[in-house]
Amino acid sequence: MVTILGYVLIAAFLILVIKQKLSPFTGLIVVSLCVGVVLCLSSGIPLDKLLTWMKEGLFYSQNESGKISLGTVNPTIMILFAVLYFSLMMNVGLFDPLCTYLIRKANGDPLKIILVTAFTSSVVTLDGDGTTTILIITTAFIPLFKQMGMKLSNLAMLIILPCGLGNCLPWGGPLARAAAVLHLEVNTLFVAILPILGVSFIYVFFMAYVMGTKERKRLGYEKGKKAIVTPQQIDDMVNVIKNHDKELKRPKLFLFNLILTIVLLVILIMGWASGAMVFLVGTALALTVNYSAADQRTRIIENGGDAVAVSSLIIAAGCFLGIFNGSGMSAAVAQHMASLIPESMGSHTALLFSFIGAIACYALPVDAYYFGILPVVAPIAQSFGITPTEIGVASFMGQALRYASPTVPWLFLLMSRTEMSFGDYQKTFFKWSIPMFFIFIGMAIVTGQLPLGI
Repeated sequence: MVTILGYVLIAAFLILVIKQKLSPFTGLIVVSLCVGVVLCLSSGIPLDKLLTWMKEGLFYSQNESGKISLGTVNPTIMILFAVLYFSLMMNVGLFDPLCTYLIRKANGDPLKIILVTAFTSSVVTLDGDGTTTILIITTAFIPLFKQMGMKLSNLAMLIILPCGLGNCLPWGGPLARAAAVLHLEVNTLFVAILPILGVSFIYVFFMAYVMGTKERKRLGYEKGKKAIVTPQQIDDMVNVIKNHDKELKRPKLFLFNLILTIVLLVILIMGWASGAMVFLVGTALALTVNYSAADQRTRIIENGGDAVAVSSLIIAAGCFLGIFNGSGMSAAVAQHMASLIPESMGSHTALLFSFIGAIACYALPVDAYYFGILPVVAPIAQSFGITPTEIGVASFMGQALRYASPTVPWLFLLMSRTEMSFGDYQKTFFKWSIPMFFIFIGMAIVTGQLPLGI
């Protein structure tokens, strides 16, 4: 009975979210509560046990051997303040000087323009918001691309691939979701995938170089010839960056904000403190130094929308996972599914999940993937000796292909701005993203984060 209800819980959540009958937030809580009530009534378990399970999912649980598993509150705090912090850094204009310098240095060379576009996209996407990245980059670069006759399809790829990598940062969302499901510190997963992200960013600039070289040849550009664009047009591009939320910029505090950001990232990567504490303190310091008391409240309110949207999902996941794990449904489903896997295949679970998960990551909404699929796969993998970190890394392989999915709503904004059909977009995207997917796989294997089971 417990096994059947476990399958019902997962299936009901996936169907209701995919068909948009419930939002991920309400689905996580309402579906788990309904199935939990049925389980309690059918098994003679007191209904107040549901509250205990939810509490354990949110805060912590302790098994019979004394091992403590953290709930979802820690990753919730981290992503809440990480999103707030990087939104503040965009507000104060931390990245403006470098972006505007590079735009001026490009000076009408298609190759340089494409490389600068890739760099600027990589910087702007640090706040984890795809919509903001699309609006800023397209507003700044589309007039120049059109003036020079450069392909807007290239611009779309120079925006979306850095966005995909930026989404894998601790404050991007998927990392916190996976950490919550696997009861891991976000820092742990981030350090594990950091080499993968590093090499992938190098690939993005290699892609940009190839695009730029082809555009030079197609447009007949010769080094040293008169620039195609005027100084006024370059100034217009720079002004898009400089005038975005101009009243919020703090150029005189550039050095302070730069040092603070570097220190926070070093502490995070080195694992000297929890990501939740790092960004909690960092946000408080950034607000204190950059803004008055009244402006601090305004910044929290204005930037809090995206932060609360993601954080509320992690909280809801705590209720879902608490009931799913505490009731025994998770163990029952994992045991049943593991019994169906041949012993010889079990050690390959992580590698297989990398490929199967990539399809699921493309086909499903991100919350359905991380809260519907990963909680089932993780215990199965662990039963074959695969660690939570390794299965967490495996779950990230699909992020290389994620932004071809029609379940990502702001992709249609990108296609509209760059004048692409969905079919043309997917064709171009897969051309560049499939090699990135195999870079993800290869680097995960090389760094020992993805066991082959050999």
